[in-house]
Amino acid sequence: MATIIDGKTRIPFMRGMLVHHLIQRGMAHGEARDIANAVRDLLGKQSEVSRKEMVRLVEQIVHERSVEQAVGDLVFWERQVTRTMVEREDGSYPFSKGLLARSLEVTGLAPEYTYDIASAIEGQIVDMRLEEIGHRDLERMAVELLSERHGEEYAERYRVWRARNDSNKPLVVLICGPSGAGKTTLAIALANLLDISRVVATDDVRQMMRLTLTKELMPTLHASTYNAWERVAGSSLSENPVVAGYREQARTICVGVDAIIGRCIEENTSVVIDGVHLLPDFLNFSRYADAAFIAPLCIGLTDRNEYEKRFTRRAKKAPSRPIHRYLSYMEEIFEIQNHMIECYRSAELPVIVNVPTDSIVATAAMVVGEELADHADIRKAMESIQKGKGSKEG
Repeated sequence: MATIIDGKTRIPFMRGMLVHHLIQRGMAHGEARDIANAVRDLLGKQSEVSRKEMVRLVEQIVHERSVEQAVGDLVFWERQVTRTMVEREDGSYPFSKGLLARSLEVTGLAPEYTYDIASAIEGQIVDMRLEEIGHRDLERMAVELLSERHGEEYAERYRVWRARNDSNKPLVVLICGPSGAGKTTLAIALANLLDISRVVATDDVRQMMRLTLTKELMPTLHASTYNAWERVAGSSLSENPVVAGYREQARTICVGVDAIIGRCIEENTSVVIDGVHLLPDFLNFSRYADAAFIAPLCIGLTDRNEYEKRFTRRAKKAPSRPIHRYLSYMEEIFEIQNHMIECYRSAELPVIVNVPTDSIVATAAMVVGEELADHADIRKAMESIQKGKGSKEG
């Protein structure tokens, strides 16, 4: 076994140390092991190797194998920092590659790309042997790699979200969509990504209101949106009875939604609200503009076969919601969907249609980020961070 001579230090060459060094910089275990084996074979029966020669040998193998990722200074035998603390104004916490990768998903990048960036940052931290790093420095490293690898557009999105987290205003995301479009699933996943603890469904608001408003007093409230028109007298309906019944129920539910938004603003608590009732006609978003970031969006699905698949899956999970109940009202569901999309487009609000389930969370995060980027408070916070005057960790 060869011994590495590094000044007065003598360290036996061990493949495991080199493998660990390379894996920390994002290399696959198999590839790292193969490189370590190749270095061992090159050393042959040498009893000693200098620091410079050791680094050169590893660089040679890495180059021959056309390795793309950065591999650091390759001084793999030196003591590594076992834990790096991220410093922020309210305390410190251990650096986590997983958490950093997750936070980068707000840019719209797929998880495999955010993990690559987080791995590269971890490699830089290890190379610099940092026992602590400021959160702003960590953010700058992320922005630089995002810009370098994926373009300034992604870096800008990350800056927006970091600035939003520096703001004292709550974020209110409203996700409107028809039955079966996946709005509740999206709401939960998006709240998790954005670190928002409160999620409210307008179906729950409706259920609460049913306890105080009787069928006689508010008949449409005691029906589903797609058959609310059946509870309205013919003389009360407009040209499209389905839409009229739906709008009457939505108008009532939005009173409760308005109260929820007001309460969240009072408590300075962010929230994601999802439901079929969130029509911009009945919610005055400008009313909250000074007190909160309001980000409404609408999702839709035009593929009837996909709808049937989703209703089938829903029926298996919740027997109280049988598939035939929805399939018999498919025409009404599509009429309501067309109306809500038209309302959002008329109000120049974002609409997301036919986006695959595996990418809709990232798409929604991008849409919300774009809405945030237009706020003067966000631009001001971004400028402050750029000048090194940011107030707290994102």
